[in-house]
Formats: sequence, structure tokens, C-alpha cells
Amino acid sequence: MEASRFGLCDRCAHQQLVKSGRGSEFSMCRLGLKDPDWPKYPRMPVLQCSRYEPAAAARRASIS
Repeated sequence: MEASRFGLCDRCAHQQLVKSGRGSEFSMCRLGLKDPDWPKYPRMPVLQCSRYEPAAAARRASIS
């Protein structure tokens, strides 16, 4: 089993992985694109988050 690189973000519906031109990978929170008070690139690893939404639950809601 692979270790969680970005903490809670790895299981969050709001995460988007972004790859740089040099091959580094970053975890971006899509909530930061809409809310200027929310960090687009939070400090890692994220251990708790008030806006965490499980990715599996978000996928089920979009299918319904």
C-alpha cells in the first residue's frame, strides 16, 4: 500500500494533482480557485481540514 503523500487531501474530492514541467507533483485544492481566503496549495501533509469531503462520496453524488 502506498503511503499518503499529501495526507487528508489524497482522499478529498477537492484535490487536483498538478505536475510541473520538471516532473514534481503538487496537491492543489480546487476550493482555493473560488475562495480567495482558502489556500490553493495548502502546506503538506494536511492532517485535518474543515472543508474535507470524501472523494468516494462526491463521485457517488455526481453519478446519481
